Amino acid sequence: MSATLSLWGWLTPNIVLSRLLTMNHTLVPSGREELFAELTENIAELRETPKDDAEVMASNVLSRAYSTIHLVGLSDNGKRALYHWDTSNPGAWASLIPFDERGVDSLNAIIIWQTTNEDQPDDFKTWLEPRLDGLDWVHPGYSPTR
Repeated sequence: MSATLSLWGWLTPNIVLSRLLTMNHTLVPSGREELFAELTENIAELRETPKDDAEVMASNVLSRAYSTIHLVGLSDNGKRALYHWDTSNPGAWASLIPFDERGVDSLNAIIIWQTTNEDQPDDFKTWLEPRLDGLDWVHPGYSPTR
């Protein structure tokens, strides 16, 4: 354990960040590199932040989307991610969640849509369609133009 501490102890924050960014590129699952690049570019532009910071944020946002949790887009000048939680128990919902270099802050999520009746089919895409123009960036899977 002390060898690990001494190894990281002498590294400057820039070196550590550089190594983390290198790791981010290897942690992005196959087939998502283009999405990662597009999301990084949009976060950097919307937040007017350096690309290195945007890469860390994009990795955080994408790592939250797995299994039944789908990234839909960005809102609030790229400060919140919109996720669709496609679950059957207790039902589907969508939430806006703030994020930054430290991660996705689920404690401050705002639920903006949820099914009202579990017997009713999930109509999230119907609800979302007229609201797409209000998002700063839309995931290609939800974009009507792709």
